[in-house]
Amino acid sequence: MALPLALTACGGSGKKPQAAPARPTQKQFVASANAVCVQSDRRIYRLGRLSIDPAGWAETAAAARVGVAQMSRLTPPAGKDAQFARFVALGHRLASGIQKVHDALATKDYATARRWQNDATTADTAIHRQAQKLGLTFCQQLLTNWPA
Repeated sequence: MALPLALTACGGSGKKPQAAPARPTQKQFVASANAVCVQSDRRIYRLGRLSIDPAGWAETAAAARVGVAQMSRLTPPAGKDAQFARFVALGHRLASGIQKVHDALATKDYATARRWQNDATTADTAIHRQAQKLGLTFCQQLLTNWPA
């Protein structure tokens, strides 16, 4: 009689613990993440080249947010959580920078727009490096219409 009470006191409920969800293999993760990058690149490509027209930057920022949201839903293989979290955080920084370029262009503040474009370019470069560390071959490539 003392054993069930001891289990209850220690938090045991008699139920079997649930197993953690299965992690994808590296190959599965790469395939899924590269697919997100391909879809994102296609969305960006359809928008055309960016200019000083803020409308294009708004569309690009929206497309970037979609890509980051899709990537955020993926689960990396075991041992890659921190690297993947950094990858996604950089994606958020890039999307935010693109939005800030739009906002500055909308007010014709070209100097601020240039600073935010430089920040977004820095984030984009860091994304490519992080993609390489994660083994994401397609995600290492430059976006189709990104103005360098």
